[in-house]
Amino acid sequence: MENWENVSALGTGATNGIAEVEAIQLALMRGTDPRLRGQHSKPHGLVRARFEVHDALPERYRVGLFAGPAVFDAYVRFSNGAARDDRQPDIHGMAIKLTGVPGRKILDEEALAETHDFILADNPVFFIRMVEDYVRFMEDFARSAPQGKPPTAFIAWLQQHRPADVAVLLNFRQQMRESPLATPFWSQVPYAFGTGEGTVSRYLVIPSPDNLVDPIPEAERGEHYLREAMVRHLTFRARSARFDFLLQVRDDATAAVIDDPTVEWDIPTQRVATLTIPPQTFDSPRQNAFGEGLSFTPWHALPEHQPVGQINLVRRAVYVASSRLRHGATDVPRAEPDGTESRSFNMRLSHEELTANIDDDFKEVVARLQKTFDALATIKNGRATHTFGAAARGEALCIAPADFPANDVFAAGTVYPVVLRHSSPGARPDDRARDGMAASIKFFEPGASTDGEGFYDILMNAGRQLFVRSIRDFSTFVHASPDERRILEQRDLIRRHQLREAYRIRGSFTECRYHTWMCFVFTDAVGTLRYVRFRLINHDCGPERGLPNAAFRAEGQPSMDALPDDQRAADFLRQDFIYRVKHSDVRYLLQIQMRDAPTPPDINHELFDPSQPWNEVWFPWIDLFQIRLTESVEDNETLSRMDMNPNRSPQCISIPLATSPDHYASLGHARAIVYPGARRVRAGTPNPQNN
Repeated sequence: MENWENVSALGTGATNGIAEVEAIQLALMRGTDPRLRGQHSKPHGLVRARFEVHDALPERYRVGLFAGPAVFDAYVRFSNGAARDDRQPDIHGMAIKLTGVPGRKILDEEALAETHDFILADNPVFFIRMVEDYVRFMEDFARSAPQGKPPTAFIAWLQQHRPADVAVLLNFRQQMRESPLATPFWSQVPYAFGTGEGTVSRYLVIPSPDNLVDPIPEAERGEHYLREAMVRHLTFRARSARFDFLLQVRDDATAAVIDDPTVEWDIPTQRVATLTIPPQTFDSPRQNAFGEGLSFTPWHALPEHQPVGQINLVRRAVYVASSRLRHGATDVPRAEPDGTESRSFNMRLSHEELTANIDDDFKEVVARLQKTFDALATIKNGRATHTFGAAARGEALCIAPADFPANDVFAAGTVYPVVLRHSSPGARPDDRARDGMAASIKFFEPGASTDGEGFYDILMNAGRQLFVRSIRDFSTFVHASPDERRILEQRDLIRRHQLREAYRIRGSFTECRYHTWMCFVFTDAVGTLRYVRFRLINHDCGPERGLPNAAFRAEGQPSMDALPDDQRAADFLRQDFIYRVKHSDVRYLLQIQMRDAPTPPDINHELFDPSQPWNEVWFPWIDLFQIRLTESVEDNETLSRMDMNPNRSPQCISIPLATSPDHYASLGHARAIVYPGARRVRAGTPNPQNN
């Protein structure tokens, strides 16, 4: 790589000037709040995205990242330059971080990280040309900004020495936008395009017109309306946002070209990639915290796209120093992401929280199960269990009684959009197989579309209890042969009565009662801790249906082949459910059991035992939601993309944690660890039909 600093004729004075700008920036941060970014401290949202480099680009543009077709997972952060109130004019930022980018990067300390950053703003030009100009500006800004005044001394200097730049400065922060998703962005400054001197580029990001279909009326805009606009589009309307990523490339990379970002380039553009932000729920504490923990710098890049020019040299020093100060103040380590973090954004507990206190024995059991579930997901091209099923959309009306403990979700009168999925636990494609039945409900924020991850999943199965007591017992069962399972049943490691009760003589998904088996921690608005279980029943509150007769024996098997005289269709359960949703009134009641936390606390109290139901007299079922299904979900891609996780829950609900694989709570705890890994494997496999 040749020395681009030579092109900018950088001297000792400029080098000293960079250090001076850095010192002023750090002093400003220390004088306000060093936990905040020095610039662009107010975010509108950190979203996950996909960056797709196009195929068959003209040869001139096949350089570095754009050398061939590729798809990268990405994170995109939208922000204000300085304003805390979105109704004030400002410069707005878009920072893109690609993940999974191979190749050594420019910055030594992050040379092996597989990320690449683009830094853009919604003004095509920057108002400073040279390092010496930057020093003058920062000196004046440090004096004037704390008093809420403009940098008048710097403006006076510009009027005398660079009069054409005065208008650039005065107009720099004057943008008003309807939505970050409908805003164009520019790199403003140039970047190398290739590994030799002479050819440089600028970047442009242009939004699709479809990114703004429901603007917030001006009279209804609050101080955070730009974030609200993103929520409205990506979450409530469940629409994607697409941007064209374009290049301007020129071969006359003289100092005059490189070090004048105050003028636009009047040269053609080439569309080289598409940035797609899918529908998502992004405005969550975990995702917001993750976004604020990320660092962006234009110097985190492949050498073929090295930042060039004096302004970029200032950025190199200031961005890294500011990031170090900020991360030191927040005590959050500086680290580059790998793209998988987004899968746990709306989970109640992080992977670190789930694994922090488990013993080595627990870790070993979980690792073995993870390997098995990953393999099953690959073999089945889908879910390791509960592979085949049917789903429908509808609404859940909260009917919690007036004396129900106050909390952030279960409030009477609140209506949540939901998706309810029924399935066969044994993962057999034939509905005639002798098996149990399951129901999972995914809740979405009021008014939101039912596309995306939702904010709360409740997973339930037929039968009041599970047939094992702990994750160690479950792992023993999973890895046993059919003959070994018969022996395990005889030894009562597989509990005979509980296993038999999990079976159903299956006629319709709508006729069964479903239970969570595991309990959850419920913390109300004043901090009182209780434990809860859920069940789903038909709205008519009729008796349990479909239990096997007294002669039935499971013999330690969780599912069995269909009987030879069963003449029903292989997908009769799924077709029956779809037909009922289309032509009948499919309604359920979701109920809750509550009990107080034990005194003194006991990590392995009997209330955690998933093989034992709670006494319904002492802990009666309370009606919590009326659920009505109105639209079947028959698109296979949508069904395959849907995932349910017991760790996806609101603040008032969490999973009890265990430390040993022999603890009762270890089952729910382990599910929360294993499911995301299996989900990642499943996402990369072809989808089965009707799943």
